[in-house]
Amino acid sequence: FAGSDHGTHVAGTVAAVNNNGIGGCGVAGGTGKGDGVRLMSCQIFKGNYGSTDANSAKAFQYMADNGVAISQNSWGMVNKLTSDRAYTNNSAEYAGITYFVKNGGCSALQGGLVIFAAGNEQFDYAVYPGALRNFISVTAMSCDYTPAYYPNYGPGSNIVAPGGDYLQSYSDTGWT
Repeated sequence: FAGSDHGTHVAGTVAAVNNNGIGGCGVAGGTGKGDGVRLMSCQIFKGNYGSTDANSAKAFQYMADNGVAISQNSWGMVNKLTSDRAYTNNSAEYAGITYFVKNGGCSALQGGLVIFAAGNEQFDYAVYPGALRNFISVTAMSCDYTPAYYPNYGPGSNIVAPGGDYLQSYSDTGWT
């Protein structure tokens, strides 16, 4: 999704400085005095093309080698993979993610935590790599606590979180 600014939006949701008088604040933004979360961005996509296994693997290794504790990934592979074995066999990407899980910078986990989007294709299952049973896969809900119109859900999805749903507004729910 190069050029779509999605990563900038996600980073702001997480790390925008709180009480800055500009607008939104992040869930871990802090006061602007070095007490908020620190982020690292790794670009794995090229233009309108998806990532390669090699690009992903290098990014996960780079994050682990540089002390990153949590890897948040708003992407997945839309394909016909039907099992964990089909995804993990001969996958450089999986090897890179596994390296991060074992060597990331979270001392509480003795490694790294990986979180993926379940996907945005309205499938009744999560896409890989998020669908892999040892990763966290997140799906989305609307402002009225119902499923948003776009996310994947069902097998492979582990948790639901608030998501954007431009087809529904707060006024549709009666909220003011």
